[in-house]
Amino acid sequence: MEQKELRFEGCNFFRQRLAYSLLSGHSVTISEIRPYDDEPGIRDFESKLLLLLEKITNGTRIRINQTGTEVTFSPGMITGGKLTFDCGSDRCISYYLEPLLMIAPFCKYPLNVKLQGITNAPCELSADAIRATWLPVFNKFVLASDAPEIKIIARGYKPDGGGCVTLTAPTIRTFRPVQCKTMGKICKIRGIASVSKVSPSIAYRMIDAAKETLRDYIADVYITVDQRKGASGGNSPGFGLFLTSETTEGIIYHGESVSKPKGEQGNPVVPEDVGHVAACQLLDQIFAGGCVDTTAQALAVTFMTLCEKDVSAYLFGPLSAYCMYTLRNLKKYFEITFKIDHWDEPREDKEQRLGSNEKVLMTCMGIGFSNLNKIVL
Repeated sequence: MEQKELRFEGCNFFRQRLAYSLLSGHSVTISEIRPYDDEPGIRDFESKLLLLLEKITNGTRIRINQTGTEVTFSPGMITGGKLTFDCGSDRCISYYLEPLLMIAPFCKYPLNVKLQGITNAPCELSADAIRATWLPVFNKFVLASDAPEIKIIARGYKPDGGGCVTLTAPTIRTFRPVQCKTMGKICKIRGIASVSKVSPSIAYRMIDAAKETLRDYIADVYITVDQRKGASGGNSPGFGLFLTSETTEGIIYHGESVSKPKGEQGNPVVPEDVGHVAACQLLDQIFAGGCVDTTAQALAVTFMTLCEKDVSAYLFGPLSAYCMYTLRNLKKYFEITFKIDHWDEPREDKEQRLGSNEKVLMTCMGIGFSNLNKIVL
């Protein structure tokens, strides 16, 4: 039976709309893509995403109008397989990892993708963040033997990139429902101070600034230095700090900051500022709380939707705007709604600080999505 075509306007949530189209089988038409810009239509990174999705599928038809302001995407079968892909230098590799992680479990063959481009960029999620915060959420829905793996082979900073990340993910039949309501207490903070083609002393300046900010919070802080030279350091100089905190229940929160790209206008960013900003971002995430990092909320609600026909419940911190729009897209593609309850924690001591009061408990019944592409021996 032919699935009905969905229509959207604007360039927002482009990745999500295409990923959900592949999973649901709905054709999708996206119009009014930057019609009033000096350069109207889809950007280079969006056309690269379309090309990437076409390469890992079979029978997908893509039609772009002459001005590039309208895209029609007719999904085919998700085949997966082995692939090397150049992501360019417009967007971080994480831009491509997000839709890949959503569709990877439902490929015909295990996915093995090598992505080349930028691994760390200002105002974007890094490949480290996807690996540290998204994969633990992914792993809750699958067996240990079906866990995906992300490896950072080379780091690439803006503007010239040169980084390399590999994603390997086995195929599965179905997701199992998840009940995750306990956050636990923060027990340790770990981090990576990465420097490429700059003095290694910069890494230690970032570490000192981060520890200065975190020292009143917890004693167990350990940050390693990742110094890259030659090919593994990419094509541009840069430095950044990535921090994670882990709770007694295994929940991961993250904070990160990165230097300004070479040649960009404005005052340069000093290493002390990078360390301080990363530590403050981490503390903000810890205050927000929940059983998932704010950036991974969209992945959690997507997998809850695709679960077996059973109830899943997940405790979130304050809902991000991106997650709210994800819920709207899920309703359009899969006709599913979530029950959202305000979370009242049992407080023994009212003066005890327990973080944000805006936590919510997300509950839904999975649609029973199964991988029809998976080869059964």
